[in-house]
Amino acid sequence: MTNLPALTKREFTSNFYSPMAYVIATFYLVFAGLSFYILLKDQRDANAMRSLLTFLGFIHTIFIPMVTMRLISEERKSGTLEMLVTAPVSDTEIAVSKFLGATLFTALMIAPTVLFTWVITKVGGRPDYGMIKASYLGLMLLSMAYIAIGLFISSLTANQIVAAILTFVLLFTFYFLVGFLTGSTDSLPLHAKIPWSDILGYLHFGAHLQSFGKGLVDSRDVVYFASIIVLGLFLTVKSLESRRWR
Repeated sequence: MTNLPALTKREFTSNFYSPMAYVIATFYLVFAGLSFYILLKDQRDANAMRSLLTFLGFIHTIFIPMVTMRLISEERKSGTLEMLVTAPVSDTEIAVSKFLGATLFTALMIAPTVLFTWVITKVGGRPDYGMIKASYLGLMLLSMAYIAIGLFISSLTANQIVAAILTFVLLFTFYFLVGFLTGSTDSLPLHAKIPWSDILGYLHFGAHLQSFGKGLVDSRDVVYFASIIVLGLFLTVKSLESRRWR
């Protein structure tokens, strides 16, 4: 992992050479700001931040695919991936550096929303900083899980649009569709024999984010997101390794 710091720096700084990164960050902050303004009209306290961060967990199913779609797809299309995999760096270093670069960019994109806490104090609210910190932790863990999934899908195709669409469909399924099915398990086949509620509840991204929104950092939720991250990176490494044998 000796090359990891340099590769991560390369991946992170490469975002600022692409106009798309600025477009994504701008639209994200505008959307977050408008959402916060709407929520603040009804909730002039820490609940506004909790509602916002929970809502952003869903919105990230749209923005994160746009961040990850180019990570490997672009290099496959341009032919630079072949140069990278034949360089004296391991596939693990390539995958982890791209993951960390995208994570740092996402954290930078989220960072300005911290100012919304200051806005709450200016309108007479009393922010619950413990709950807000836990909510940000949950949002970052969720985003990192999204990035790991998007990174893997980006390694499968040279088309960035296809990578973005496939990532969105998968994230949307686990955030919205699984959540919808969790509330209607009686209509699922073999519901009397199979604990669909427990299974779907565990797979649902939103369910694991809710605990953080309450100010609780449950080790089970942390392990869940960590497992998704490790699985996504593992599959990405295997995808990169397969190219060496083609």
